Amino acid sequence: MVRTRFYNAEGYIKTFFKTSTKKVYSIQQLNLVFDKYRDAWKLPVSMNSNKFIERLIKREILKKKILEFDGYLQDKEIYLCDDANIFEMALVLINKSYLSHYTAAYLNGLTTQIPKIVYLSFEQGNKLGRDHYLEQKAIDNAFSKPQKMSNTKTIIDDYAILIHNGMNTNRAGVYSNDEYSLTNIERTLIDIAVRPSYAGGVLSVLDIYKNAVEKVSINKLVAILNNIDFIYPYHQAIGFYLERAGIESKKLDQLRKKKMEFDFYLAYDMQEKEYSQNWKIYYPKGM
Repeated sequence: MVRTRFYNAEGYIKTFFKTSTKKVYSIQQLNLVFDKYRDAWKLPVSMNSNKFIERLIKREILKKKILEFDGYLQDKEIYLCDDANIFEMALVLINKSYLSHYTAAYLNGLTTQIPKIVYLSFEQGNKLGRDHYLEQKAIDNAFSKPQKMSNTKTIIDDYAILIHNGMNTNRAGVYSNDEYSLTNIERTLIDIAVRPSYAGGVLSVLDIYKNAVEKVSINKLVAILNNIDFIYPYHQAIGFYLERAGIESKKLDQLRKKKMEFDFYLAYDMQEKEYSQNWKIYYPKGM
């Protein structure tokens, strides 16, 4: 009988989920677990993966949670162990995604503020033949408006998970530790300079840079920056932040050697601004 077979295996199944480093599963991932272990657990032939998942829920081995999304993503089902955390919940939502921006700053020890928005990034397909042509008027026009933000998000308890569909970088500066996939310190500093609104704004970004002074590798940061090959001259914003954060001046020579053909902007839609001649960049007045 199904009940007897599952009952006999229940101890092994509970131990598997309790001792696994993975604490959150998608339906597809549970299907793989079922296929891999059904023989070892001596589950009945009549039990399929759907019945297996139903039994996991009924026996309170896992909890089912349905996440409703604003934006273009369809609602998703996830399955949780009791000790699952919000970062693990986020990462199971999209294949090959990683934690980024303010979330990565927190996990990399660059801020003590626990962000209530979890930033999850995944990358677009590679776009060939990008146009790198820039002109000052186009830059001025783009940065005179508010920065576009993703409206694809879901709420879990006291947290929001915001989905950022970023440009293809071949996961430059992304690494995995024992728990999460996330951007490293250098990639995080780049990302929050590009999208300061995803890190609490420019003053919060500057605080994160200050906390990174003793940890950041400028060589690694420049290598990632070159690898990503932005159209906009974000190296001017990054150099400005690093200089204001107090990093040793000669360490910034690699950034200074990069072209500074255009005046650039630290943030979008600034009402009052000042200008840094060193980095040819406008920044909020009084910063």
